[in-house]
Amino acid sequence: MSEDENNKLCMLQQQVAELTMMNEHLRKANEQLIARNMMLAEKLDIYYEVRARIEWLKELLRKHRELMAHADLRDDEELLAIIEAKLEGDNIPIPPEFGVKEVAELVGTTQNRIIELYKQKTIYHSVDKHLDFLRLMRALRMLKEHPNYSIETIAHDSGFNTVRTLNRKIQESLGITPGEFRYISNPK
Repeated sequence: MSEDENNKLCMLQQQVAELTMMNEHLRKANEQLIARNMMLAEKLDIYYEVRARIEWLKELLRKHRELMAHADLRDDEELLAIIEAKLEGDNIPIPPEFGVKEVAELVGTTQNRIIELYKQKTIYHSVDKHLDFLRLMRALRMLKEHPNYSIETIAHDSGFNTVRTLNRKIQESLGITPGEFRYISNPK
């Protein structure tokens, strides 16, 4: 082999080595691009899922606003039945701070509508008196059904601020103390 051919062969081998290195570099870059594209595809899926949820929430909010706008169109008896079902039937907690605002939100109407409804259509004449009555009934039921509960626990769980408030409400309603009621309710 001549020297000229030898030089050409060396140059070709050098070019093959350079092309091999470039090919390896391009393969690694391609792998990185594929990994990046996979990550972007996952992010895009998450983005579309979040957008779908946002649209669902917007629709839910629109329906809620529509219900609120038409809430005052219910007749009084229907609204009272809904209030009673939610407060008495669902056995939701009625904490001391629960009042007109929370009842209105619970049934999807205005506070003014609730106030007027109670004044005109109930024996309680106010939301607070009705809520106190429900708290009292829960406390009496708990005194009867759970003789091992402390009066403090019953006062708290039935929605009274203090044991003193519970004592006063039972005394006003029945003329006896919670302890006396418990004794009468659970004779041994």
